[in-house]
Amino acid sequence: MKSTYLLDLGGKTSLITGGTSGIGYAIAEKFCIHNCRTIITGRNADKGRNAEKNINTLLKKETCSFLQCDAGVAADAKKTCERVISEYGKIDILVLNAATEITESINEIKIANWQKILDVNVNGVFYFIRFLIDSMLENKKGNIIIIGSVVSYTGAGGGMHYATSKAALKGISARINYELLLKGIRANIISPGVIDTPMLRKKYPDTREVNKKIISGIPAGRIGLPDDVANLALFLASDMSEYICGQDILIDGGRLFYRRPSN
Repeated sequence: MKSTYLLDLGGKTSLITGGTSGIGYAIAEKFCIHNCRTIITGRNADKGRNAEKNINTLLKKETCSFLQCDAGVAADAKKTCERVISEYGKIDILVLNAATEITESINEIKIANWQKILDVNVNGVFYFIRFLIDSMLENKKGNIIIIGSVVSYTGAGGGMHYATSKAALKGISARINYELLLKGIRANIISPGVIDTPMLRKKYPDTREVNKKIISGIPAGRIGLPDDVANLALFLASDMSEYICGQDILIDGGRLFYRRPSN
């Protein structure tokens, strides 16, 4: 659990949406271990307070704070961002992780579900960027990490609404880099494949039979862990990655290529 010097985030402040469980929680814990003051947001107050307590207890210091927020509601996101800037002064690293998924065939997609997915997965990303970008511009520095999905390449998993929402993130990242790189702000996307999170287990029970079937399509020979994604997020958050801008980095154990011929 020792901090690696080159990956040290001391003196920086991060905000992670959807940071109360799964990938978001793993990133928050990783950032805090590496000396980053971290704010996590989420809709569930009990989960949020438990996440905050668990991280602070693990590290024996008050380095993680929870703020209740529904990322898909503009007024909620605006209020949260204003509070963060008022209390912490700046956000150096913004991790946009909050997301929801509904699995429906194209001919069965409910209009309300389409809107719900876009509200959280796309609008929620935009809201936090919109309400924090002025602070980053004032500081002439900002590092934005967006959690996408391999579904934007394959179309598999969730439904058309989920695939669409994750593909839209590429446009958001591209525009940030096109417009703001010369002003000190960069953005990158992390696109995970199959990661062992509560979202995954809602669809696929944690049984030997189910896991064996999933792993059969992953050349790396295992299901990904939230910590795998957190390690990549830590690198992108650090100064070691300062020359990486506008990339969409897949982290899927090679699953995207598993159907390719062996020769």
